[in-house]
Amino acid sequence: MWRRFGLNGLNYFSLFVAVAVVVSLAVLVYVLVVPNFYRQPEVVYRMLVVFSLLSLLSIVTTVIYQAAYFSYSESSFQHHRRERERWMSVWNEVMYNKAPLPTRTADVVAAEALLLLKEKMDPQQAERARHTYEMSGLLARDMRIMQGPGNLLGKVRVIERWAILCDPQTHQTLYHFCFSKNDDLRRLALTALARSMGLSGVSRREVAHTFHELIRDDRFSSGWIEQVLVLLDSQGIVLLQDLLKDPAPEMQLRALRALAYVRADECLDECLDLLHSEHPDIRASSLKVLSSMHQVPQEAVKDVYRLLDDPVWFVRAQAALACGLLKVPQVTTKLYDSLADEAWWVRHNSAQALSELGAEGQRALETAVLQHPDRYARDMASQYLQAA
Repeated sequence: MWRRFGLNGLNYFSLFVAVAVVVSLAVLVYVLVVPNFYRQPEVVYRMLVVFSLLSLLSIVTTVIYQAAYFSYSESSFQHHRRERERWMSVWNEVMYNKAPLPTRTADVVAAEALLLLKEKMDPQQAERARHTYEMSGLLARDMRIMQGPGNLLGKVRVIERWAILCDPQTHQTLYHFCFSKNDDLRRLALTALARSMGLSGVSRREVAHTFHELIRDDRFSSGWIEQVLVLLDSQGIVLLQDLLKDPAPEMQLRALRALAYVRADECLDECLDLLHSEHPDIRASSLKVLSSMHQVPQEAVKDVYRLLDDPVWFVRAQAALACGLLKVPQVTTKLYDSLADEAWWVRHNSAQALSELGAEGQRALETAVLQHPDRYARDMASQYLQAA
């Protein structure tokens, strides 16, 4: 808080000094330019002295203010560091040497120190740290801040701490703030809730129930929703399965894009069903999920081959990458033909997939360089062989 006020004060004071100096110079120039003042040199001299002293005083005052502010900042930083180290020593004694809890505290530095320790602990010790956070009064202090009026910065700091704390007792409050009128507070609460529920051990069905409305809320963009799905990780599997079965294409896309990072095998059947979607984005995203999982089930081989001839070029491009995971005899022939595709990315991905198929794919690329009837296919195969 003091840092923000200090920087604002420095900005306003610097602006005032700049205006004072500019006005002083403007008046001085006016005095020197107006002919009537030539007959009164003592006036010019006095004005020169006054405005020079004023400018010098303003500059000196600014330097003194900056020096005092940065000196105070450094002193406060060192004090904060010493306090954090002291509290980390206290919490280490409590957590590892069974020392008694300190008197109930509302010290923000104590909360920060305990959460720093929690981040480095194994799950069992992390649970003890969460319990210690509650028993020492820090959680109660946070609750008072969140339930009180105003104090936006204080609420932001609490939400940031709760994202690390991962305490189920905070979920209801975080859910409430997901509907806040403040955009930053709403988005921060959403991601903190996702991280907390992803790590606090609540059931997958409860996660799905909690985020069912939030996922469909127009106040959050697709990017934020996809980030939430990634933060939930394996705890969001049921939610992802529900979204993959949702009739709305935008919900299916959100789930597929998140699956490219989560890589949940439990959602594989739903992804295979979406290979038949009428929406090219969904077909391409489903293929991308298969590539990210590094597996194409045997029952999906025909669909991948079919999509290699899809009318939409970016679907064909993703199908070519998926073909690189197939270990069947026909795959090199299919990719060999795709080297002549009209879309550069399809040719590129086909050559990449062939290069990943081992010796057989390597021979197919060498044959393409010498014998392929399409010159673009020969060029692409040659590039990949040179790169190898």
